[in-house]
Amino acid sequence: MTSSTAQNDLYIQRINAVISHVRQNLDGDLSLDTLSRVGCFSKFHFHRVFKSITEETVSDMVVRMRVERAANLLRTVPRLSITAAAIEAGFSSVPVFSRAFRKHFGVTARQWDKKSSLMKDGKNGQFRDAFPRYTLEDLESYGFRVNLRSLPEQRLAYIRIYDAYSSFNRIKDSYYRLITWYSNRGGSLDEVVLYGMSQDNPDVTPLELCRFDWCVRVPVDWEGDGDVDVMDFPACRVAAIRCAGDLNLANRVIQYLFRYWLPRSRYQPANLPGMEIYRRQPAEMGWEEYDIDCAVPVVPL
Repeated sequence: MTSSTAQNDLYIQRINAVISHVRQNLDGDLSLDTLSRVGCFSKFHFHRVFKSITEETVSDMVVRMRVERAANLLRTVPRLSITAAAIEAGFSSVPVFSRAFRKHFGVTARQWDKKSSLMKDGKNGQFRDAFPRYTLEDLESYGFRVNLRSLPEQRLAYIRIYDAYSSFNRIKDSYYRLITWYSNRGGSLDEVVLYGMSQDNPDVTPLELCRFDWCVRVPVDWEGDGDVDVMDFPACRVAAIRCAGDLNLANRVIQYLFRYWLPRSRYQPANLPGMEIYRRQPAEMGWEEYDIDCAVPVVPL
């Protein structure tokens, strides 16, 4: 008999597959029938299971991810028109997009200055207040060196953390669970390739819905089990800055990439999560200092 824990892990794996499918196909068919098939659920029970795990309905998530994708494009590609952003994010028309944007954020896309945060609630404010917000003049003065490089297609084992930024201990605990799983399967800790992937942007996503994935590269024939799932991550081009320091430095680097470098580059963010590529393990560094590449997947304009 399947235990309740094993069944819950299986449900989470299937819901993760649905979320990944939505992210990768925002301009495609995201009907209830399609997504219930992706998750291997009966459409009659899919809604209830999905909301119990993610704290939002399927349709709410689809609309939210579409408007957030459009908002991220408008912020990082100033020359992009509202129409182009709406179409790339999967909206059938500009009026449909405009209504969804205003309902979700409380302002229209034309009213938004593309610089301020769209999230005004207390939790997001507290999260942002923990780190300084730099002016464009400040960011320009840092002059970080951005390297463009290609990452291969790879199979990743991962643990996804929901409401990720409410507890740093949960982030650490999930890291140790993934590393233990990897080591027990025969993975070499001397050669492990570790990523931290931020699925959402707190400037446009309610904090309680932000998700973070710890990922390790694994052989193509490995499968997940328990709360560890696997995915085939596509080959991509990334813009990266090496960051050797604390979280304040990492925040400064991320702001430089998204707020200063991208809008002035020949690139736009790909429809993939931002990532931390670890040069040294956070446990080895003691969780106070980090040696990582802060990277954003990009595609040419």
